[in-house]
Amino acid sequence: MAKFKKIVVGSLMVIVWGVMFAMVIPMKSSRGQVVTVLICLILNSILAAYYSCIDRQPTSFREWLKM
Repeated sequence: MAKFKKIVVGSLMVIVWGVMFAMVIPMKSSRGQVVTVLICLILNSILAAYYSCIDRQPTSFREWLKM
């Protein structure tokens, strides 16, 4: 089950990057580009944090940082 979750989360991270590039390249507004990149970075950060907790589920944030 953990391996399946890692595959799904990894695929979602790749999809987020693909959507980001598909939206940013044709976009004319620099402000829109910055906001799109920031949103995608936040989404990927959340997915990366979840990905790191799939195998080992820490009980606290401090324990997660030690991993």
